[in-house]
Amino acid sequence: MGIGRILRKLFRAAGLGVRASAVSYTEWEYKELENIFGLLTLGGAVGFPGPPTLLSLDLLPFMEREVLVLQARAREAEDPWGGLFSTFDVT
Repeated sequence: MGIGRILRKLFRAAGLGVRASAVSYTEWEYKELENIFGLLTLGGAVGFPGPPTLLSLDLLPFMEREVLVLQARAREAEDPWGGLFSTFDVT
């Protein structure tokens, strides 16, 4: 095997690794941008300054998943220890 083939295989393997990690980084960044969007839009409910109310109402249809998560968290707020113990599977 020549050095050219070895280098070609090395670069091919490195390229596959970079592509695989790039997808996971892009998915992580997408989730973080969704979180920031939700915080900016619904931040007024917890005291953060946010956009004007009419703009928040216009953006509300795009936030269906965030509203469902917010409702689930509000239900769990009555029993925070139960949520914590269910996360860590404490019996």
